[in-house]
Amino acid sequence: MACCVFFLGLLAVLLLELTEGAEKVYSAEGGKVTLEPIVPDQFKPLTSILWKHNRNMVVEWIKNLNSTDYYGMFDGHTNLDIETGHLEISTWAHTYSGFYSVEFNGQLQSKLYTVHVIKKVPKPTVGVRPLSCSSTSSSCTLSCEGGTPEAEPITYSWRRDEGKWTQSSKLMNITKDDHHVKKFSCQMKNPVSVEESDPRKNPFYPGMKFTLHCDLTKGL
Repeated sequence: MACCVFFLGLLAVLLLELTEGAEKVYSAEGGKVTLEPIVPDQFKPLTSILWKHNRNMVVEWIKNLNSTDYYGMFDGHTNLDIETGHLEISTWAHTYSGFYSVEFNGQLQSKLYTVHVIKKVPKPTVGVRPLSCSSTSSSCTLSCEGGTPEAEPITYSWRRDEGKWTQSSKLMNITKDDHHVKKFSCQMKNPVSVEESDPRKNPFYPGMKFTLHCDLTKGL
């Protein structure tokens, strides 16, 4: 029993090391991703290809049998190029995330992949905290809202008026010293998409000032 526990622990460590060394690939839900290993010269011409997702078979091609078999959820959503070994996957669900490996002619290749299927970021909105924030407040906090865990990793950027985007955090503090800025916009971005908010008026911006001009000579 102790030997089995030790073996499983060792296997978990080895899998973790392999995963950490794998190439990260991101794909949007409902999109496609292509894994493109390079076939070493010693394996040319290819006689068999086997792709695995985690420990489950994705597709197997055997030249002598002239057969290409797709398995489980990959059947109908995957295409194997038997000349290059490239694998195209229609990533229509998060379940296609995971660890991918390929064997050429029965030999596991060193090129490994970790696929992350994530949602596209939604169009964000700029929120203001506290709700009572006004030109008389000493400071307020802007929040770039709309992100979801399924769209991570998300990076946030802010823009003052029509200036350049500056990468920052989800929250941004503003004070009376920012009174010269008319509006703020935020941007959410992940590896598969980017969206910008509509501009939000700066609560510290004084607004338009109107001057009333009177012709005092009239009526005299």
